[in-house]
Amino acid sequence: MNEVSKDIMLVGIDEAGLGPLLGPLVVSAAAFTIPAGTNKESMWLMLEDSVSNHKKNLAGRMLICDSKKAYTPATGIAFLEKTVLACLRYLGKTPSSVSELVNMLCPECSGRLERYPWHRDYSQTAIKFNVDDISICAGAFGRSLEKNGMSLAVLKCFCFDTAYYNDMVQKVNNKSTVVFSAVCGLVDGIIKSSYCRNFHFVIDRQGGRISYVRQLRTMFSDMELKVLSQDQSQSSYQLSTSYKNVRIDFCVRADAEHLPVCLASMASKYLREQLMGCLNNYFIGKCRQLKPTAGYWTDGKRFLNDIKQIAPEIQYDPNQLIRCR
Repeated sequence: MNEVSKDIMLVGIDEAGLGPLLGPLVVSAAAFTIPAGTNKESMWLMLEDSVSNHKKNLAGRMLICDSKKAYTPATGIAFLEKTVLACLRYLGKTPSSVSELVNMLCPECSGRLERYPWHRDYSQTAIKFNVDDISICAGAFGRSLEKNGMSLAVLKCFCFDTAYYNDMVQKVNNKSTVVFSAVCGLVDGIIKSSYCRNFHFVIDRQGGRISYVRQLRTMFSDMELKVLSQDQSQSSYQLSTSYKNVRIDFCVRADAEHLPVCLASMASKYLREQLMGCLNNYFIGKCRQLKPTAGYWTDGKRFLNDIKQIAPEIQYDPNQLIRCR
């Protein structure tokens, strides 16, 4: 895309793993270039040849919806995996291991993750999938995007591994500030890495906050800020320089109503689940009596108690395993 293009880069940002006791917090961005004037709420309809937001009657299409609906303990990561891998395939990337997935989605995090005993061998943890199925989905997705003058430009994550998360929270003494810094980092990275001049970011509302003025002025001090609206359903802002125009909407239910936000949600959940799989494999490999954990608060405490009671010989660094809050 060149600088005179009238396309808009529409970006959805969402996280997975904000509440758990164990495992990473992942914040992701999915960016599409779309023609100016496109109704962002109509993307599912425009791309209905290749995607759906309902599990029923997919008929070869891939599912893009809130990750809490795409993933259940019963169905596991199948829907997440098909969608994320097909989108990566569209971008010319095909991970065959968890380490390759990390390097494709959040390469800046890979060095930190490799310090954990349960991630040291994750280059050997294969991602198994039907290559033909993924290729077919990616091809259909590409044709559907092209037909509507769209493209998927970016699928990127930022992974807060537990030790890094603990360090960041202790420095600022506020979990929501840590998450917001990752959101702004993704926003800033996408703006600076693209020739596009017009951006529209849609982000799920952060912890019920209505005003983001102070935080945006701090994070984007080189841009002019204008408040468009601030109410119970949506807080909207315009950031601008002489070359870039950026709209940011913090919306209630963004992860249910906007396709790019849903894709970001699915990428976050898929990466978190793959990394939790590595963690479970490590501990269960040392004691087969242990049962896997999803890492959420009650089950996470159960898992830690099981290690203490069943396998006290397993040594680990609590700062690498347990979140401070």
